Amino acid sequence: MSLPRFDPNKKLQSQIQDILEAIDASESFVEDMDFNQFSGDQKTIYAIERSLGIVGTTAKRLPWELVNNYSEINWREIMGLGEKLTFGLFEVDIADLWRVLQDDLPKLKQLMVEIQSEMNTTD
Repeated sequence: MSLPRFDPNKKLQSQIQDILEAIDASESFVEDMDFNQFSGDQKTIYAIERSLGIVGTTAKRLPWELVNNYSEINWREIMGLGEKLTFGLFEVDIADLWRVLQDDLPKLKQLMVEIQSEMNTTD
């Protein structure tokens, strides 16, 4: 009996898809909201915490070569926030969540879409 072969590209594709799905969910959760509406909606805050936790912990498992090649992404903050949210290490400020939603996720989404597109054209 032979073991299945490990395909690192398939793993990366799956990670990118997980990040994109979590970003899409985050965007839909806060669609048409401003900060005041967001900060007063506990269900949305919890949903955002969950989706940003997924983004951050998945980003932390991306190949370091990829992370190092895209320094325009605030990886440290995204990964750190994901760890905090996933493991409940620290209380997270709602303003920080909002800022990541508005500033960091659009850039990360664009990059993930570009990488995904490149991977699909080389398959």
